[in-house]
Amino acid sequence: MKITHFFIVLVLGLIIISCSSNPQNSEHTEPNKDEEVDAIADTNIDTASTKDMLDTNVLIDKEASKDTLDVEPSISAIILVDEDPKPLNLGEIYQAIGYPSKAKEAGIEGSVVVSVLVGENGEYLKHKIITHAHPLLSDPVDLEVKNLRFTPAMKAGETVKVWINLPFKFKLVN
Repeated sequence: MKITHFFIVLVLGLIIISCSSNPQNSEHTEPNKDEEVDAIADTNIDTASTKDMLDTNVLIDKEASKDTLDVEPSISAIILVDEDPKPLNLGEIYQAIGYPSKAKEAGIEGSVVVSVLVGENGEYLKHKIITHAHPLLSDPVDLEVKNLRFTPAMKAGETVKVWINLPFKFKLVN
């Protein structure tokens, strides 16, 4: 019983101390019902001015999104787009790489996965090899991937920069 009273007194003491140390809480008074009605009546909003405010916010958001489009996305970011970029000349790149003769002679097989940053116009901007095979396979891919062209990625009706992963598989056929 004494312990319970002690804790109640302790908690009440802490509440009093916290209220007295915070000036906002020490002078707080509840409005009466008439003041609440007057406050609600004063918040009548003109719908035309609200629409103008919303339109302004939309314009600001569009301008902000254009600024963020100019920023290079992180290679690890997942960017949801309405339409992914598509390589336009991947077949030509495969032919240019071929199967490197030294790798073929050495019996080297493997996959090289390249992440390519595609620009707003579908142009190659840069790349990074994210899965290496043997250098005899990775090096030719590294040289030729710069020649890729793409359709641009689309998000909300606008073109955006985005990373795309492309696999290059090397398998010897007997």
